[in-house]
Amino acid sequence: MSSQWTIEQAWDWKKKTGWLRGCNFIGSDCANRIDMWQSYKSEAHLLTAERELALCRDTGFNTVRLIVEFDVWLQERASFMAMLEKYISLCARYGQQVMLVLANEAQLCRGERYAPKPLGEQVYALGYHQGRFPLSEAQKALTPYHELERAETRAKYLEMVDEIVEKYRADGRVICWNLYNEPGISIGIERSLPLIRLMFDTVREIGPAQPLCSDVWYWKDYDRLRPNDALSAQLSDVLSWHSYQPLDKFVLGYEQLRRFGRPILLTEWLNRISHQSVRELYPLLYLERIDCWCWGFVAGKTQTYEPWDSLWEQYDAAQGKVDYDFKLWQHDLYRPSLRPYDPDEIKTIRLFNGQ
Repeated sequence: MSSQWTIEQAWDWKKKTGWLRGCNFIGSDCANRIDMWQSYKSEAHLLTAERELALCRDTGFNTVRLIVEFDVWLQERASFMAMLEKYISLCARYGQQVMLVLANEAQLCRGERYAPKPLGEQVYALGYHQGRFPLSEAQKALTPYHELERAETRAKYLEMVDEIVEKYRADGRVICWNLYNEPGISIGIERSLPLIRLMFDTVREIGPAQPLCSDVWYWKDYDRLRPNDALSAQLSDVLSWHSYQPLDKFVLGYEQLRRFGRPILLTEWLNRISHQSVRELYPLLYLERIDCWCWGFVAGKTQTYEPWDSLWEQYDAAQGKVDYDFKLWQHDLYRPSLRPYDPDEIKTIRLFNGQ
């Protein structure tokens, strides 16, 4: 089993990679990640992805973050692995190295019985962030379970992890392994802790050449990291950090995370509604060489320009007395026409990417 990188190894990697900047990528014609990875309509989705990855290159980006989908791997394994190679190859054609995310808590099955999400035509809700239909009260009452927690799916999930990491463990097109996206956000802190350890143990057993990380994502109090965030930081070779806060709070969070002494990868950012500004933040990312992946790229079926439902809930609970600007898009840089949402933002991004 390989061991955690030393701080010196992490900075050696950082010196070789230079400044990584890009987006969390999903094609604008994909309703969700089932759509992205399944064989159904894959040729059309890949054509859209090619146009948009060319735009990534033209924006001056050099990396994308891709989140895999277990339910697709489980139901059409060979096709999924072929699609993964097609996406990685397409990214490389347009100068984008790939960070692969291997575990996630988005849209987990609820209740004691596991049922894989159906493939084929994917439905989505208009006007909702990620295109997700709001949960019914009956669904909310059911407990969400990660596939790694379930006896009937744990072995299969780890088999998927083994297959992907083994195939790309020394592939220069893959820049980093993000083992777990926002652990605990759906299943809670305590239940996420053994899963974080399990993912690190599993991937370290394979010993990939790239660094490993898991997300520090709760951005409201960096003085006292919660156990799941602290464990992610303690086990990671490089730090993966999510921040959707305005500049002053961003800087305070960044200062706290610097105490770990490791390179910081800002794997999710950009929330205009909560006053996080491209024009304020991007020059700092450039100056400090903070590797960064904004959430969203071209506005599409996932509708991540819409607010999180939680922001509307806070607005309703406070009877409108909240400091959010709902006139702005939350995420995404480009319109479906591939023209900028805000041309001044793109000027700023291209200015610093071009240095």
